[in-house]
Amino acid sequence: MANLFQKIGLIPRYTEVSLFLTALTFVLVYLSNNEAASIVTGFAVLSTRMFLLFIFYVLGLIFSFYYAVSDKETPSIAKLCMLIFIMLTNLGVALFAFISISREVHDYYIIFPALNVINALIILTLFRAKIVDENCISDENARPVELLIGSAAVLILFLISQYVLKNYWAITFSICLSYSSIINDAVTRTLFREKKV
Repeated sequence: MANLFQKIGLIPRYTEVSLFLTALTFVLVYLSNNEAASIVTGFAVLSTRMFLLFIFYVLGLIFSFYYAVSDKETPSIAKLCMLIFIMLTNLGVALFAFISISREVHDYYIIFPALNVINALIILTLFRAKIVDENCISDENARPVELLIGSAAVLILFLISQYVLKNYWAITFSICLSYSSIINDAVTRTLFREKKV
């Protein structure tokens, strides 16, 4: 069954670059927005179970940075933490972006949270069905130039959305997340057509 889902493209494949860019976006939003920071830290104190999930989430964030710049093989437990990080980030951003859009309608912005909602629901459903697991995290090492180009693009998108357009933090995160998980892959394939080893 997993092979069928993979063939039709429903099983996500996260690269070190996409995880790194998602983690970078998280840090930028967390440091620049008090509401986003208080929401994230607020979840940690809801219950013991939420606190444990928060620990895995933070570890996933740290591992997303570390293994992108390290040549070491990523162990399964680190991949699981990274998967928890990306799943919860997708879900949280999608929910808060839709809450924002329901308050103030910005028709052309709806595509980014919509992509994130679809992505989050597919991942969570397949995760619960044990089809999506830590094997969705690629072992392929990120190239420094990929990290540099992706980071520059995310930083530019973040600055324009947050400070020029003055978007709600979840909209900014959603735009950057869409770039990290979808557009960056196409840009990378265009720039680096040769196969990676």
